[in-house]
Amino acid sequence: MKLLITILLLAGFGSNYANANVKQAESFMKIYSSLCLKHVNNLEALRNKLNKLPKLPTNKSSIFLSGKKGSAWPVPDKNGTFVIAIPNEQNICMVYARRGNAESAEKAFTALFSKAQKPLKSKLIKDEYQTTAANGKTHSLSYEWFIPKSPKAMMFMLTTASSDTANLQLMASASIIKK
Repeated sequence: MKLLITILLLAGFGSNYANANVKQAESFMKIYSSLCLKHVNNLEALRNKLNKLPKLPTNKSSIFLSGKKGSAWPVPDKNGTFVIAIPNEQNICMVYARRGNAESAEKAFTALFSKAQKPLKSKLIKDEYQTTAANGKTHSLSYEWFIPKSPKAMMFMLTTASSDTANLQLMASASIIKK
């Protein structure tokens, strides 16, 4: 009987944990959409809005900026704490989540970027798996939205890690690139 109760409790905990990770992935995608995507054409306006909020200290923000100069802000949410990072003098916005369901984030990301509104076209640029020391097995997806013959395009990237011991499970970026 004790074994049955233990199994039922663990099953309930597992589903609550999985549900929490799905909610974190949903919040992650909402933050990414409402901040990075909304402002991809004018990151300076987003930077000005965010500069009114507390930033992460330089020693913490450098992790999210890959050593580049810039700023990073914590984005609290009922489903977790997320970080948005914008390097100086670069047209890229990044959102990070320590925890989040990789499969849910990948489905939402693919649904959002695999098709573009006309006159834009969508192209899958990257779909690859790697193994990293910090995050274990990762999956990176990149889509490009472009107008044929235009010198610029929008690049959207998502990297996920499904390991519970990963330092970060979700990272997405939005940028304007030269073709």
